[in-house]
Amino acid sequence: MFLSIKIAVAVGLLIAGSDCNAEPLSPRGEVSLHTPLLLKSVHESDDKHLVQKFILGDPNLSLKTVVEVYATNPAGSTLAKRDSPPQSPKEDRPIDLTPSTCTSQVCYSGTFQIPQKTDCDAIVAAQLYNSTGSLRSFPGMYVLVYAGTCVVVFQNPIGKPEYTHTLDYNWAKLGTVILDIQKKCNNPDDQSIGGACKIDHYLKFNFKNVLISLQRYVAPTKARSDS
Repeated sequence: MFLSIKIAVAVGLLIAGSDCNAEPLSPRGEVSLHTPLLLKSVHESDDKHLVQKFILGDPNLSLKTVVEVYATNPAGSTLAKRDSPPQSPKEDRPIDLTPSTCTSQVCYSGTFQIPQKTDCDAIVAAQLYNSTGSLRSFPGMYVLVYAGTCVVVFQNPIGKPEYTHTLDYNWAKLGTVILDIQKKCNNPDDQSIGGACKIDHYLKFNFKNVLISLQRYVAPTKARSDS
């Protein structure tokens, strides 16, 4: 089954606003983070398709945590069917990114509504207490984990060959990263609307725009026609 202990994911960063409080956390960390993508660029893009949608954690809760996994179509390819397993380079062994730390962090400020803390807390609880195993993120895949007004994103976009890696990332560790972003960016005086953690290197590996982000969820304006 495509989604059991490990899930093929990678996520698009979806924050609108201007960055503030950018902070490098390692000597090689970048202060300036990648310009955030709009949520509709994942939901409505012609070069991305939904490959999986499921509930994370307890399906009986009134506030459910939903996961949507999107894949980027290779150039010249036909649209893959929904729920079909993603294709990964066979020679590329997954890198367990779980022990890594953020090399840069940023809070985003703006005039948009912030995600409700209770909604974000529901996502964290689902990741920490109601999930096991790790995400498996193939190049070009995006995952949206959302509940109510809050969405968490893990992004591993397609880049140059030297930046193209398949990544494993533990669900519970993802929850702790979101808690850290909440603590850093939950400041009403800064009008923070979310934040992001960037991982640009780990051990001998370098990455391009691998991001974990937190922002307000905005539902798509039109339904996908993926089949």
